[in-house]
Amino acid sequence: MEICLDENTGNHTLEYILRQKLGLTRRQISQAKFREQGICIDGCQQRVSYVGRPGQVLTVCLEEDRPDTGRVVPVKGSLEILYEDQDIFAVNKPPGMPTHPGRGHYKDSLANLIAGYYQEKESPCLVRAVGRLDSDTSGVLVFGKNQAAAARLARQKEEGRYEKDYLALIQGRLEGEGFIREPIGKALGEKQKMQVSLQGKPAVTWYQSQKIFCDREAFDREVSLVLCRIFTGRTHQIRVHMAWKGHPLLGDKLYGDGKNPLFPGLGLHCFRAVFYQPFTGAKIQVQAEPRHWPQELLWEIKEIRERCKEK
Repeated sequence: MEICLDENTGNHTLEYILRQKLGLTRRQISQAKFREQGICIDGCQQRVSYVGRPGQVLTVCLEEDRPDTGRVVPVKGSLEILYEDQDIFAVNKPPGMPTHPGRGHYKDSLANLIAGYYQEKESPCLVRAVGRLDSDTSGVLVFGKNQAAAARLARQKEEGRYEKDYLALIQGRLEGEGFIREPIGKALGEKQKMQVSLQGKPAVTWYQSQKIFCDREAFDREVSLVLCRIFTGRTHQIRVHMAWKGHPLLGDKLYGDGKNPLFPGLGLHCFRAVFYQPFTGAKIQVQAEPRHWPQELLWEIKEIRERCKEK
């Protein structure tokens, strides 16, 4: 973790800065104190009683920053990096790739590629995903590069200050915009499937229609491109809500017929995330194109992207 001290964070002891300003636990500070180069000012190790000054750079080596901490197998491969600083790492996740290793996917997950990326840079670190994307969903995925950063980003989500916008291709004609406020719970007798249920947890999805495709030569049905924002993070939330509304996503085998006349796979892409740097408070906006979508759709998405930048 690295931060440049300013008028807000400077003129205090390092212990005060670490506890009160950066939110580290006593255990984290204690571990860093006794680690070589654990707590440094401008590259020189210092005691926690040292008083920092504005303009100085404070570096803290947390336990999870050490190379021997993670158990993910590093794998070399292609990564589309959207944003990176000392605390945050954001990538464009390809479709069909799990975020973390699991049964049958011990060496082909996004986490494996990220571990390989940092191994190649000779700066291994253990990143933590802020939220998740289903294996079939592509798009922006943000990671905290240390425990404190990940915790602060997660808190932003809980407080509604972390925005995620999705592009969904759905069956049928859906016009206008609106909210879907239907609780979501597990479907009875199903391992993976969810459903709208009165016994479920609250779930809120906002949608806005962007384009309706009705060229019968290109499509065997009407298809709508919809911008969605979720205010809760329920499993399969957009997929469940759109299917409940009568517009299942293209390529959705779980909640629809699985057909996608445009490209193989699920028509769902997380194309934008807006959040704040955990320690400086700077606003960060990250966008990702669904490069596997047809060119005609990418032109539409370019216009959506420009409108979002203006906000």
